[in-house]
Parts: sequence; C-alpha cells; structure tokens
Amino acid sequence: MSMPVPSSAPPPYYPHSNPRGRSNGCLWGCLILAALLILPPALLGGYGAWFLYDGFRRSPVLGVVNELVREDGMAQQVLGRDAVVTSVDGNVFSWMPGKTSHAYEVTLEGPKGEGHLAVTSHTGINGLKLDSAILTGPDGRRYDLIKHQELPSDGITRPDTSI
Repeated sequence: MSMPVPSSAPPPYYPHSNPRGRSNGCLWGCLILAALLILPPALLGGYGAWFLYDGFRRSPVLGVVNELVREDGMAQQVLGRDAVVTSVDGNVFSWMPGKTSHAYEVTLEGPKGEGHLAVTSHTGINGLKLDSAILTGPDGRRYDLIKHQELPSDGITRPDTSI
C-alpha cells in the first residue's frame, strides 16, 4: 500500500480566512475629499488671523503710517500726542509685475479720542509711496494728512470711498 504524495493532497480549509483581504478604499477616498474641501479655507483663515494678530506689524505700509501719525502735526492736533494704531479694520492688496498697491483702514487711538485713517499706497521701482491718507477725527471731521488740510464739510453726505 502506498501513501499519497503530500503535494497532491487538497489544501486544508480554514473557514475563518478571507482570501481577498480587507479594503479601505472608500475610507481613504472620503478622507482625501474632506481634506481637499477643508484645507484651503482653513489655511486662508489661519493666514488672515495671523495677519490681523501679528503680521500687520511687519507691513512696511503700516510702519510708514505709524511714523506719519507720530510725526504729523495735524494728526497730533486731532488725536493728541502719542497716538497709535490699535487695529486694522480693512486691507486690500493688489499685485502686478513691477507694482503693488495697498489700501488700509486703520483705527487710531490718542489722548483726545479715537480716529480712523484710510491709507492708499503703491510700491514701484522707487519704493513705497503714500497716495492718500485721510484721517477721520473723533468729532467726525476729515483731514488730508498728505496735503495737510482739513477737507471741506459742505453738509452733503458722501459715500466713504477710502478703500
């Protein structure tokens, strides 16, 4: 009597084995889709929060604005000495090759009260240049800090076109 050859014996059956394995394709697809939808707004929101909290302090335009407010006699007359930028209420940035432009709306605070300054500037080959700086004082009067003059108030309410 001869014994069967081991290679010709049928393979053992294991009922608990899964020959295909487990697939996580749907899970990975959903995670990638969620990341693509959530990541861009989260990054933009994070950058915006950083800019408003700390990044604006490094802005060259706001450095010039701080210097202007500290040294301009008209700003000191309206807000008092030692007026400082307390917040950035708005910021518009435009870039083209060779020229960038900025528009800021900042809140200033001094001993005589709170004011708002609308600043537009551009940066070209020659560096940074302020185009306009319109200060609205605590009393509601408007002053042009570039031309050093009070803007006329003729009783007509005009829309604010500072930014």
